[in-house]
Amino acid sequence: AVVSTQSTGGLAMLFDQAGGQMTAGMVDVISESGKCSQRVEELIVEIKERWDRWDGRDGEPVDGALLFEHFYEGFMAPYFGCYHCKDIRRALATIDMDDDGLVDWNEFKVYLVWAGRQYPHVADAQELLDKAFRLGLIPAMLA
Repeated sequence: AVVSTQSTGGLAMLFDQAGGQMTAGMVDVISESGKCSQRVEELIVEIKERWDRWDGRDGEPVDGALLFEHFYEGFMAPYFGCYHCKDIRRALATIDMDDDGLVDWNEFKVYLVWAGRQYPHVADAQELLDKAFRLGLIPAMLA
């Protein structure tokens, strides 16, 4: 996937895809650097509503962070064959940028924002998720 490097956010995504470990500050820069189209913003809100249904499951606090198991079940399962495979652990480690053992909304949103900027004409939330996983997260975990 082609990453625009004409912005600080684009450079941070390129750094991540080149195998670097993104910091919390880089996540903030990507989230703040420019806006997606109104349509993509609406799709991200739709995905956030889905996220919120997983947040707080099994008595966990509702805090914007998902256990790896819930993130896998809610979002990653269509892209990875099994929860206990080595690839899924690498993918989860890639998205867990602050290394706290959870997937925070902002860590995940980085990939959604990137996908929305690169592919602004996605048809729906599922296509945005597909772009984020297939062209963002999976290549980043293989870097």
